[in-house]
Amino acid sequence: MAAGLVALLALTWLADLDAAAQVYLKEALTNNLLIYASARTINAIISVIQSVEISVSLGAGVAVHPGEALDPLNDLIERFSGFVLYGLAGLGLQQVVLTATSSLAAKILTSVAVAAAFGAWLWRISLPAWLHRLLVLLIIVRFAFVVEVGLSWSLDRLYFEAQEKQALSTLDIARNRLQDVRNNYMQAMDENGLFGGAWQTAKAIVGSDEEQGITDLAAGAIVQLIVIILIKSVLLPLGFVWVLWRVLWWRER
Repeated sequence: MAAGLVALLALTWLADLDAAAQVYLKEALTNNLLIYASARTINAIISVIQSVEISVSLGAGVAVHPGEALDPLNDLIERFSGFVLYGLAGLGLQQVVLTATSSLAAKILTSVAVAAAFGAWLWRISLPAWLHRLLVLLIIVRFAFVVEVGLSWSLDRLYFEAQEKQALSTLDIARNRLQDVRNNYMQAMDENGLFGGAWQTAKAIVGSDEEQGITDLAAGAIVQLIVIILIKSVLLPLGFVWVLWRVLWWRER
């Protein structure tokens, strides 16, 4: 018991522990920003293709919209971008909480709680339930989010980091292929005029293997990234909050 309390007191003032957690959260924010930027770039490319196609018409009110074949992918990208923003907000909130729990005031309060717990154990003092719960709260809050960030870092090194890089690389491939489609369209417009270029693009995109291949690539990468972001930015923090709540109130049953 005494050794454990002394170890907690030492860890409370260990700056490297907090610094490592902050560095990891900054890296995670940067990675999510790269994912968001890649998704928005794809959305912008599709929007350019679709906006140009809307202006082309055949005969009396018959419009050519080859870019509409990319609507499902565009909708998926837009929803995914919103999800990534939630993930960024979750990481930002973790940074704020970690900054608060690693502040000087938090360290002093935790040290006082550890010293009080040690004194109660040493002199066999029976603490009131509310005071015991308060001491436990101060100690757990100091380390809970550091442990949560450490677990997230461990999962990254074991599995998520490689999967995230692979998914982001796949998303970049889909973006580059969409960029090629847009460039080919503009080249066809230059070489064959507005009508001819639009017609060639319609044949190249609508129901083609190229369009399906781009959609499959992006969709697979997005599903992988959603799972990773959901676990790291939502489920792990909520899980630790739930564990904290259970630990604080377990004595009442």
